[in-house]
Amino acid sequence: MHSLNQTILILISCLFVYGCSDDNSNESKEVKVDHVWKEQTDTIDKAKAVEGMLLDSADATRQAIEHRSD
Repeated sequence: MHSLNQTILILISCLFVYGCSDDNSNESKEVKVDHVWKEQTDTIDKAKAVEGMLLDSADATRQAIEHRSD
């Protein structure tokens, strides 16, 4: 009876380890999975890009003003 319990425990442990293993590790790197907040993060990325353009424009305007005042 004791060896039967050990065998069942080993089988359950093997199934648990096999079930939790990541067999699709190569596929998951190739396929980009969308997450729940993808729309929000995309919006934040766009806002950062616009912020960069605004800062560049402000710098160009500032330089043009300084150049005219000289």
